Amino acid sequence: MLHFLSQKRLQSRGFSSGQKRRKLSDAAWQEMLRTGGRISALLFVSFAAILSGWIVFSSSPGSVFSGKPLQTTVVVVVVSLTLAVHWHVSLSKSFHQNSRILLVLMVIVIQLMLMKLSEYIAMTFAPAGGFRFLVEPYIFAPILISLLVGRQLGTFAVVYASLFGAMTVEKGEAFHFVIFSMLCGFVAVFLTDRVCRRSRLVMAGVYSGLACAILASALGLIQWISLDAGAEQWIMLIRQVLSAILLSTLTAVLVSGLLPMAEAAFRITTNVSWIELADLSHPLLQRLTMEAPGTFHHSVTVATIAETAAKAVGANAIMCRVCSYFHDIGKLKKPGYFIENIGEGHNPHDDLTPTMSALVVMSHVKDGEDLAIKYKLNSEIVNVIREHHGTSLVRVFYHRAIKLREEVEKQAEEGIAHEDDIPEVKEDSFRYAGPKPRTRESAIISLADSVESASRSLQKPTPKKIDELIDSIFRDRLNDGQLDDAALTLADLATIRNSFASTLRSMMHARIAYPKIEELSGDTAKLKAKKTSIAEGSGTTALSRGSIENATSRG
Repeated sequence: MLHFLSQKRLQSRGFSSGQKRRKLSDAAWQEMLRTGGRISALLFVSFAAILSGWIVFSSSPGSVFSGKPLQTTVVVVVVSLTLAVHWHVSLSKSFHQNSRILLVLMVIVIQLMLMKLSEYIAMTFAPAGGFRFLVEPYIFAPILISLLVGRQLGTFAVVYASLFGAMTVEKGEAFHFVIFSMLCGFVAVFLTDRVCRRSRLVMAGVYSGLACAILASALGLIQWISLDAGAEQWIMLIRQVLSAILLSTLTAVLVSGLLPMAEAAFRITTNVSWIELADLSHPLLQRLTMEAPGTFHHSVTVATIAETAAKAVGANAIMCRVCSYFHDIGKLKKPGYFIENIGEGHNPHDDLTPTMSALVVMSHVKDGEDLAIKYKLNSEIVNVIREHHGTSLVRVFYHRAIKLREEVEKQAEEGIAHEDDIPEVKEDSFRYAGPKPRTRESAIISLADSVESASRSLQKPTPKKIDELIDSIFRDRLNDGQLDDAALTLADLATIRNSFASTLRSMMHARIAYPKIEELSGDTAKLKAKKTSIAEGSGTTALSRGSIENATSRG
């Protein structure tokens, strides 16, 4: 409140514009909810309690735990603890994200409920049709979790949803249930690798249903019949096969419909959404094309370089492309102060001090973050905008400031200037606020941004010059500690370096020097003159031959 009143007072006196930058809020209680150990423990306890009650309530009369609530609770708690330990040991990073824990546990519970619903429908409408294991939504949790948080956690969902689900079926069916659930689940997880189109998601459902039908026939649950069998037997066989494929396909369609809501609720962006965000018709990108065309061209080029390198090291390539499109949107505030938009015109930095020029240039990071939040871009894009320069030094203006200080010092020695006129140059004043890149994708975009900008200064680029430029930038970033927080190994950096070099060589290759129109006109005229002289020479020769022949005939 006091801060608000002081801002109002400054605004009334003309010392403040009254505007505030937007920023992502990171309150202490929010951080506790995201990563707190007590919250994660509470989630697992709640999961075990809900699942115990559900299994006791929904178990079939002939199941192992029917009418045994205490034994059910003990087994569910043990399996839940196994899940927690397994997760913590195998994927410790995601285990400390409570939103991921909530997502995985909640989706497993939903799948178990959907399985019970499908079982009820199958036993009600076709009790003797052999549809019991063919119409279960085995792939719901594996596909949804694989798309949202990765295939490794998708495999966790397959295993533990199968174990918990087996507790609710009859004793004689538990083995079959586990086999069906694991086979269909693992097929679905395998087919969700880098799904970028919803159509591929549906195809994953089709193939999972086909695998379910094949397994049912192998286990004898679907009886294959001879060619001379009756029509009723053929109809039953077709119904069983189609029911397995149709149910898995409908499950995939359901996941496709729930995906946007799950992404919004848990602030996750899947490859499907990245593809949609790659559309260049976004209002911010449209503004870039009109107000800062040089920056737009630079961003598109950085996107190509970064995407190719990300594919080479197994990072998220489509995320690199989209984030590269938006990484410099902050330049929309003052597009004329950036070299790619200045061209051959007047450079406004010639009228500013080096310190002021550096402030203007560095402000595009904060301006970009502000615009990204205003247009509701997702947090990954905002983070790349904040991190793509890290805490690097604005070398051009820093060196200009040092040179200016040296000139004033020399003038002071000569008595032309006073010692108080010597400007103080602090390196921190010429460094970006950061933070440094914290993900592989952010680091790749940061390097691609620097390499693309520097490559514009190459005169007659050759493969050797390009390699030397990239090596220099990589060495400088490493020595300056800009890659300390990124999960990139030296082997990754070598692969990225080679990818950058290959892409730049293909972009900046030498072209054939086409002749000018005037030269073409001159060459055409010469060619016509030459043809005319040849024609005339041929005519003269023909005429001479005709004269000789006439003279010979007269003689």
